[in-house]
Amino acid sequence: MRNNKWLIAFTALTLVIPTTAIANTETGQLSKPAAHEEMKKEWHERRAEREQKVLELVSKYSPETKQEWENVLKEREALIKQLDQTDLREKHHALREKKKQEIAELEEKVKKGEITKEQMREKLEAFREHKKEHKRGRQEMREQWTQAIESKDKVKIKELLHARLQHMKEHNQKMKTLIKEQG
Repeated sequence: MRNNKWLIAFTALTLVIPTTAIANTETGQLSKPAAHEEMKKEWHERRAEREQKVLELVSKYSPETKQEWENVLKEREALIKQLDQTDLREKHHALREKKKQEIAELEEKVKKGEITKEQMREKLEAFREHKKEHKRGRQEMREQWTQAIESKDKVKIKELLHARLQHMKEHNQKMKTLIKEQG
């Protein structure tokens, strides 16, 4: 009798726990579009905070360029809004899928014996190296910023602000070109 009670209780728990877990995960998650919009909103907020910090540095270390900075940032904001209205996101996802397909084709070629695993690794490593180089460049720039700000090196901060302003102008130009190609 006692064993039957435990058996019934255990059976009930094994049925209830997974169902409860599934229900909790389904209600706690946002749909993909809603999650994307939430991430986008957070990104815009973080970007606005970073821009404000940069403008504070400009006011302190390079006040003669503040108007130019404000103009570049306003232009950037307008360009980002224009890009959001294009089908660029879909094209980005299509490129991502194309890359996945290329990797699958390489794997298939290895299976067929058309290329070796080593050749496949070399091709994949070339792609990864490009991404790593980009990340290293950004990391080095962040380290330079951190070091200059912590040491309050006015000359270095002004130099980095100028370089960042030039980079943003170039990036704005790239966005303009991209928008023209889309239109």
